[in-house]
Amino acid sequence: MNPHDAQSALDDIRRLQDTTRNEIVRRSFAMPRVIVVALGLFINFALIDLRSPWQFIGLAVGFGLFVGVGVLYEYRAAVRRQPTFREASYHVMVLIGIFMVFVAGRILAFALFDAPAHGLMSQAMAGAVLAALAYVAATPVNRRVMRSLVRQSGGRS
Repeated sequence: MNPHDAQSALDDIRRLQDTTRNEIVRRSFAMPRVIVVALGLFINFALIDLRSPWQFIGLAVGFGLFVGVGVLYEYRAAVRRQPTFREASYHVMVLIGIFMVFVAGRILAFALFDAPAHGLMSQAMAGAVLAALAYVAATPVNRRVMRSLVRQSGGRS
């Protein structure tokens, strides 16, 4: 093997690594997946204030959507890799941010619209709508941050 062939092979490896990293991020934030996750967030948050059987059913359905999306994503993934600590930390921070939007939505619903604390059209419903919309709206930013984190990690765990 001459030096030119070796360099060409290394260039191909680097190009394929970049393609793999971009595919990981693209599939992580594909719009159907984002919408189903937002729906799960909405169901979980909106039904927090309902009475016993509906609250349990809502939490089970919302959590089931999260688990279903995760399992389906892993099953269909062409590339499997463990997330790094920084990536997992970023996901936790996103969830904390979404929860803060939910709480702010509840407070605004009470302050601006005098929404009731319980029932179908409650403070939780308003907070859930804001949280789901915030998650979908933040997708481009999340995609850019994750692309940066995946590239910084070099594709390693």
